[in-house]
Order: sequence, then structure tokens, then C-alpha cells
Amino acid sequence: MYHADNTRRPGPSGLARWAMAAVLACIAVAGCAPGAAPPPAAPPATTPATAAPPPATYSATLCAAAAQFQSAANAIVELDATKVGTEGVKAALQNLGSAGRNLASEAKEQFGPQVDNLNQAIETLQVTTAGLSDQNSLSAKLGALTASVSGVEQAAKPIMDSIRTGCPSVPPVVTPTG
Repeated sequence: MYHADNTRRPGPSGLARWAMAAVLACIAVAGCAPGAAPPPAAPPATTPATAAPPPATYSATLCAAAAQFQSAANAIVELDATKVGTEGVKAALQNLGSAGRNLASEAKEQFGPQVDNLNQAIETLQVTTAGLSDQNSLSAKLGALTASVSGVEQAAKPIMDSIRTGCPSVPPVVTPTG
């Protein structure tokens, strides 16, 4: 789209494509965890190593809820907003919220404080998603959507990191390509 100053700038669909790429990139960066680089690897032990404790065991329903949540988060990473449109983006965000609520429900016993944080983040995502009705509303809310998705991912990260140790059925985190 050309503007009065004769420069080419992305129109609403280009802006939406760019914003969804930003959302997806955010999710891919260590589960949206901000901060410093990972700590350096520990030096090799000089004393005989003891056996590592066995991974925690979790119920099949908790493992299934974690797998559902990760699948919903991965679907957002793989989402092409230009192909699915506003309704597709809204559906993907609602699926993430639904999967997050299911995860929170199943994890409450073992992850009380983390679940409270996750529920707050899901509520924020739900409020942000509620006003999406067309391309213009999607474009106008891209920053808020990015922040909301990031908040859900950050709140779920400690729960998911722990559950992964005992639930091999949880899919790996998908990172955006190209």
C-alpha cells in the first residue's frame, strides 16, 4: 500500500502478518521467559555421582491437560493469520485459554500458587480476545494480544517444565521457522 509520501508500508493484512510473527517469536523464545541467558553448565563432578531422583509421576489426566495446552500453544506458533483471518486467530487464542483453564484445573493440587498466576493470565487473554471482530480490531490489539499470550506462556512455564519430567506424552515446544 502506498501512502501520501510515496512510501510503501504494510496495510492491515501486512500489519497483522507482522504482528502474528511477533507473537509467535515471543512464544518461541524460551516459552516467552524474559531475562538473561541460561546459566553455564556445571563442571563435572569430582566425587562419585549419586543416582538422580526418579522423575515425578503425574496423573494421566494432568499429562493429557499439559499435552493439550502445549498443542494449543504450538498451534499459535504455526498460525498464519493471513490464511485463517480474524476468526481463526480468535479461535486459536480461545483454544489456548480453554487448554490453559483445563491445565489449571488439573494442576491445582500440585501447583497451587503457579495455577493462580496462570488463571490470572488466562483471564487477561480472555478479556483481550473478547473485542476481536475484524481485521481492524485485530490490528489495533496486536500489542495487547502479544502481551496476553506471553503472559499465559510465562505463567504456564513453571508448571509445564515440571510436568514434562513425568509426562513423556507432552509435545515439545515448537519454535517459529524463517
